[in-house]
Amino acid sequence: MKQRFNSLEVMEMAKDIEKRGKKFYLKHAEATENRDLRELFKRLAADEQDHYEKFVALTEELKAEGEEADYLYEEDVSAYFKYLVEFSIFPEDDSEESVEALNDVKKALKLAIQAEKDSILFYKEMCDENEGKTLDAVEKLIEQEKEHLKALSKYIQEYGRK
Repeated sequence: MKQRFNSLEVMEMAKDIEKRGKKFYLKHAEATENRDLRELFKRLAADEQDHYEKFVALTEELKAEGEEADYLYEEDVSAYFKYLVEFSIFPEDDSEESVEALNDVKKALKLAIQAEKDSILFYKEMCDENEGKTLDAVEKLIEQEKEHLKALSKYIQEYGRK
């Protein structure tokens, strides 16, 4: 199987996504006055922290096994994934869309839904490029991220009825 990223690079990008997700959810939990939404965002932030910790543990395990083997580096693919992680999944705190979402529940939910979709897309791409423990971990994470997407989608449907 051709690998464009080694497992450790995948872990670093995944840890960054999870840190951004936790930060996003905590910030929006603090900003909302809606108690149910606050609890949802806090739960999602805790999940993102759990995902981060799993990736930290797997990173250490891979390092101990000498996973830093040579791999095929493709500059265009690398640039695409790095851009996706840095600018697309969970926007920066000071981005215009993130600031606007602090004052608008629907915007916050839509932004969170899009970030979860983007993270699932990213992780699916990583599945195509990896195998072994990395693949197993990423596949499990995709299922957890899908649960986040379902919870957010359910909430936005209920919120839209109010």
